[in-house]
Amino acid sequence: VSGRILRTGDQMNETERKIREIVAKTAELPGEIPVDANLYLDLGVASVHAMHLLLELEQQFDVSVPDEDFVEATSIARLAAMVDRLRAEQVSETDRA
Repeated sequence: VSGRILRTGDQMNETERKIREIVAKTAELPGEIPVDANLYLDLGVASVHAMHLLLELEQQFDVSVPDEDFVEATSIARLAAMVDRLRAEQVSETDRA
């Protein structure tokens, strides 16, 4: 993970901050986690932790995450973008109803 840029504080948005906390807790990762680190290749997140992460994201953000989207979101930054997109789609669907 060395050489990665760690966005912290004002550089991270609220979704990234919350997801970083969830990832750290779920995957039992100590310390600061770069938002662009690959959860599986760089950080060694196990598949069992990934499944718990998926469930936690769905619960915390009140979204339904398609499996194919979750598989492609391999970093905190990508997970945050996915969650923000899913939440925006839900709002858009509610507005149309």
